[in-house]
Amino acid sequence: MSDPATDPLIAFVEHIERQLAKHGYPEQRVSFPIERMYESAAAKDLSFNKVLEALAARGVAHEKTPEKVIFWPAAKAPALPDLGAFAGFDPSMLAGLSTEQLLAAAQTAMQQMSPEQIAALQGMLEGMTPEQQAEMVEQARKLGLV
Repeated sequence: MSDPATDPLIAFVEHIERQLAKHGYPEQRVSFPIERMYESAAAKDLSFNKVLEALAARGVAHEKTPEKVIFWPAAKAPALPDLGAFAGFDPSMLAGLSTEQLLAAAQTAMQQMSPEQIAALQGMLEGMTPEQQAEMVEQARKLGLV
């Protein structure tokens, strides 16, 4: 394994881990401005995506929003409720469908869900951060659904 003194990737990952600990990680989620993180990595001739991969290998999960990167321990990653009808769902199955076909597929899926599954889905949506909700709306807009 490389020495942090000679491997800039390892050194940068360890620096981020120290900053996370300074801000309350792993007891709480910690976020940093995404633009600043990319700039810091680029200043060291590193790919921030590679840095995130290295952090993930060390058990640090993350989520990117348009404004920030949120970190938490992988073992404490938020669990999604069992959505039953969506278990094993592969979004790539929807590739190439028209808006009408997408809406029909969504309607069919909703009709097949139990009240408990619908409640779980609503709970998941209500538990989303404003950034996650905005990202979902943007994805729907790109698909022509909004």
